[in-house]
Amino acid sequence: MSGGSMNHIWLEYEGNFRQDTPERRVFAKHFELVIKALRDIELVDNGDCSPGDENAAIRACLGDAVMLATVLEMAKEAVATLQAEIDRVEAKR
Repeated sequence: MSGGSMNHIWLEYEGNFRQDTPERRVFAKHFELVIKALRDIELVDNGDCSPGDENAAIRACLGDAVMLATVLEMAKEAVATLQAEIDRVEAKR
């Protein structure tokens, strides 16, 4: 079992706050999802679970729109890197 190296326990016990508005209540629920994701990431990083076992918890925190935007950003960066390498190799010809 993992040793708590990500300090998610601190978040659980010291991160409490009033939930007296709808925004705070929604944020508290999101906060619980983040803590779950941190636990799952830690379990994978420590070898207690298989790589990818954390993905569902991470996706639950982010939602589809944020996930898609991030993957698109990563794809654009990869295309730019690929194009730079193609240009470099072709310049030598």
